[in-house]
Amino acid sequence: MKISLPANLVRRSLASHSWLGLLLGMLMYLICLSGTIVIFYEEIERWEQPLAEEYQAMDPELIEHAFNEFMTDGPTDVTEHMYVVYPSAQIPRVKLSSDAEGWYLNADGSLGEAAYDDYSALLTGLHLNLHLPLNIGIVLVSAIGALLCGLIISGFLSHPSIIRDAFKLRLNKNSRVGQVDIHNRLSVWGSPFYLMIAVTGAYYGFILILASLFAEAADTSSQELIDTVFPPEPVLENQEAVTNLAAAMETVAELSPEGELLFLVVHDADTENRFMEFYVQQPGRLIYSENYRFDMAGNYLGSAGYSDTETAKQILYSVYRIHFGHFGGLLTKILYTIFGFALTWVSVSGINIWLEKRKKRDRLNTLWPALVWGTPLALIFAAFTQVIFHLPSVPVFWLVLLASLVPGMLQEDEVQLKSQMQILCALAILILLCSYAIRFGGFALAPAGLAINTVLLGLALIFVSLGLRNYRRSQQIPVFAAS
Repeated sequence: MKISLPANLVRRSLASHSWLGLLLGMLMYLICLSGTIVIFYEEIERWEQPLAEEYQAMDPELIEHAFNEFMTDGPTDVTEHMYVVYPSAQIPRVKLSSDAEGWYLNADGSLGEAAYDDYSALLTGLHLNLHLPLNIGIVLVSAIGALLCGLIISGFLSHPSIIRDAFKLRLNKNSRVGQVDIHNRLSVWGSPFYLMIAVTGAYYGFILILASLFAEAADTSSQELIDTVFPPEPVLENQEAVTNLAAAMETVAELSPEGELLFLVVHDADTENRFMEFYVQQPGRLIYSENYRFDMAGNYLGSAGYSDTETAKQILYSVYRIHFGHFGGLLTKILYTIFGFALTWVSVSGINIWLEKRKKRDRLNTLWPALVWGTPLALIFAAFTQVIFHLPSVPVFWLVLLASLVPGMLQEDEVQLKSQMQILCALAILILLCSYAIRFGGFALAPAGLAINTVLLGLALIFVSLGLRNYRRSQQIPVFAAS
C-alpha cells in the first residue's frame, strides 16, 4: 500500500533532515578539530602564561611549605580537591590549585603568577563535552564517536572497490571529483586510526550509561559497580589540613624510582576525611598512572593497583593516553596531529560532497563554509581576548562562531566567502602575535612562547595562501556554481 503524504510535510521534513545533517556535521567537525589541537594542550597551557618562572625540579620541602600555606591561609577557598602539579618537560613549573583556581610557584617556593589556563580549558571542554553540562555533553560526544564507527564501517561496505582504488587520485578532473577522491583516500589510509579514536572516544560517555544499566539489572548502585573497576577511596577520620608532603614524596620515589610524578590530589580536602593521592606515570606502560595513597601525616596507605591488575582493567586505564596520543613522545603527537587533521578534513569534505550532490542550492551552501572557517576565527579571537586580556574564552568563542553565520546568510558565492574568512583568520593571527609580543616582550621568543607562536605564524601563511587561491577561483566561477 502506498502512503500519500502532504507535499508541504514532505518538503519541511526534507528541510529538517538537511539542517540536522548540517548540525551533525558541524559537531563532528568541532570535536575532530578541537581534539587535534588538544593533543598539545600542555604546550598551549604553558604558552598562555609565559611569565611564570620555570625550572625542572623543586625541593620537596619548599613544595610542602608552600602547599601547607596554600591549604591553611592561601588566596583561595579550600575545595573538595586541592592539587599540586609537578614540573614536566611540557610544563616545567609547579602549580598549586583548588577546583576553581590556581597559582604557579616561583623557584624559591613563594607564590607567583596566577594560573590562567582558560584557553586550554576551552579546547579540552569543546572536545570532551562541547561546553554542555558534563553528563549531557560527554554522552553526546560519545554518541558521535559511535556514529563515526558506523560511518567508517559502512563506508567500507558501501564502496567495495575502496581498497583497490586506495591510490586513485583524479586531481586533474573537476574539483568535486578531486575532493571525492581525496576524501576516499584519506578515509582508507587513516581508517585504523579513526576507528581507534572513535572507539576510545565513545567509551567515556557510554561507560556512564552502561554502569547505570548494569547496576539496575544487578540491583546495586552505580557507585558499587564502579568500585569493582576503580578501587574505592580509603576511609579516614580526624586528618589535619597540613600535610607531611616531603615524607610522602620520598616514599613515592622509593615505590616507583623510575616513575614520573605527575600531580598530587588531596581528596575531600574540605573535610577531616582528607587524604593524599599521588599520580605517577609508569615507564613503558600505557596506563595513565599508578596511584599511591597516604594519610595527611605521610603514612603510606597502599596503591590503587592499576599497574598490576587484570589485562581488561589495564586496557580501561589506558584509554585516555591512547585517545590523546600522550605516549611515545613528540613523534607520536606529530603522527596523531597529522591523522587528526586528516579526519577533520574528511568530516568537512563529507558535508561538501553531500551539498554538491543535492539537486538544489540554498543557504546551506554558504552557511556551511561560514561555520567551517568561522571556527578557527573564533578560536583565534578567543585566544586573543583570553591570553591578552584574561576574558573568559568560552562565551567569546561561541559569540564569534555565531557571528560567522552573518556572512554566510549574506554572501552568495561560497568560494569568495571562504577567501574572505581565510584572510580574516590570517589577520587575526597576526594581531594575536603582535599583541602577544607587546604584552609579554622577550618572553614571546622564550621556550614557553616560541613553539606555539611559530606554529601560529605558519598557520597565518597557510590561511593567506588559501585565501588568495580561493579569491582567484571566485573570479572565474559564476555565483552559485562554485564547488
